[in-house]
Amino acid sequence: MMKPFFIFLLSTSWLFAQNYPKEQFSSPLKIEIIPSGTFGELRNNHFHAGLDIRTQQRIGLPVYAPADGTVSRIKVSTFGYGKALYINHAGGYTTVYGHLNAYNETIGDYVRRQQYKVEKFEVEMFSKAGELKVKKGEIIGFTGNTGGSGGPHLHFEFRDTKTEKIINPLQFGTAVKVKDTEAPTLNSLLVYPLTETALVNQSQKPIAVALSKQKDGSYLAAKVRAMGTIGFAVNTHDSSDNNHAKNGIYSIKTFLNGSVFYSFQFDTFAFDESRYVNALIDYERYNKTKQRFQKLFYRKPYGLSLINSYKNNGQLVIAPGTSFNYRIEISDFSGNKTVVHVPIDYVEESIVVKADKETSNLLIQTERDYIFEKENVTIEFPANVFYEDFYLRWDVVNNVLNLHDESVPLHKNINIKFDLSQIKDIDLEKAFIGRVSNGKNEYFSTRKNNKVFSIKTRDFGQYKIMEDKVAPRIYQPSFEAGAQLGSKSSIRFFVEDDLSGLDKINAYINDRWVLLDYDYKTNIVEHFLSDGVAVVGRNDIKIITTDRMGNTATFESHFFIK
Repeated sequence: MMKPFFIFLLSTSWLFAQNYPKEQFSSPLKIEIIPSGTFGELRNNHFHAGLDIRTQQRIGLPVYAPADGTVSRIKVSTFGYGKALYINHAGGYTTVYGHLNAYNETIGDYVRRQQYKVEKFEVEMFSKAGELKVKKGEIIGFTGNTGGSGGPHLHFEFRDTKTEKIINPLQFGTAVKVKDTEAPTLNSLLVYPLTETALVNQSQKPIAVALSKQKDGSYLAAKVRAMGTIGFAVNTHDSSDNNHAKNGIYSIKTFLNGSVFYSFQFDTFAFDESRYVNALIDYERYNKTKQRFQKLFYRKPYGLSLINSYKNNGQLVIAPGTSFNYRIEISDFSGNKTVVHVPIDYVEESIVVKADKETSNLLIQTERDYIFEKENVTIEFPANVFYEDFYLRWDVVNNVLNLHDESVPLHKNINIKFDLSQIKDIDLEKAFIGRVSNGKNEYFSTRKNNKVFSIKTRDFGQYKIMEDKVAPRIYQPSFEAGAQLGSKSSIRFFVEDDLSGLDKINAYINDRWVLLDYDYKTNIVEHFLSDGVAVVGRNDIKIITTDRMGNTATFESHFFIK
């Protein structure tokens, strides 16, 4: 009963996607638009929500308001979008600018006053309607590399102001024009046996299909010999002119004997859909190989609105006496297309490659709740945490929880509890539940109820009780004690913590709190003397940093202003 309703929702959003204004917005940068990341691109645990625009490996390029509007939100964060700006425009659209190095003078002063008021670097502000107006073409900020950015660029987004659904920026015409005459690249095609009795090319495991490029640019796959229920997946990427980045594609459509069979397209989606990237891809293969194969089928329905057409969940049933022509079309936003033709015949063959045997008898069904207990550990799985049924492996040995492995994705949090009543020689104040991943210890925010510790997590792996009794480090100041500094310069320090991570960093000049910019990627904290707290003559500075377990380090020095 749900499918017709689902299809109706998708078809109406598809019609709406054709009506975005093409001339209202101009480009936010006065350089050629070359994307380092595209809308909907497959990222770790999320779809990319905007367009990442290269800034010629430079920081500080002016960012211009693409249309008249009002600043609605400002967020300064150590992680995520770093220094971000949100502007509401006529027509019900909001533009977002992430990883900025700085705001314009008016907005920058507005933010700085709030930071000094609350004595925090990280702030989130919602300005009143009309309080901070901008005009089309006005400089609103400068490009940077703040937050979770992996290099200098501008993250540029469009959102529906009312619903906050993210919209592909390329829908807005003059806002971002990307020169793209290149068709998407197909790297590999996989075919999957989807049931215990299915077989593909004598294999019970997913297997690669050989491809040959034709004179017209399309691909012809080697004939697939199959029986039972099968599905396909592609590893693909897109590039644009003067750009060698492996960007995401715009749409994939499959056809079975000429009729549309399964498709998805990156026009718009909601933030709470973003983690469904782990259901769209073959997550287990990605976890092992770091190659993302986009599945053209699903075993169980899930709530990704990007999927706008499906028959039989994208699964093909190859029965005796049948043969099929299966076609895959991979497109970019500019209409460039890569086409793959896959002939499929029903063939009964002997098994050469057998499926792996399950090492567990504990079947987890997605629709059910589960609670497991062993020794001092309790695990709670709410319903619909997982995308597919699977066989769970877990054990507790010497107070260490080995919970399956990281090849199975979790959509929601699970709960893990450790009872420390029988564990001796533990400093409860400095202890927490941590995870060991790739040989590194990872901190988790831990709730403590007497000697029962608990966490929420969306990752499988090895969990155990860890202790952090070591204070953070403050080191390598950019000046020597007693140095003469100019009033326009800045002072820098390195600050880091090896286990639980930094919780607070506060600095004081002459006993007055001062603002520090913090970049977790470089461990640098920086204060700009132009803030005006330092005075002519001697200035005493103190930095106090605390990690999440309450360990504290202090650095004191002094300098002079000429």
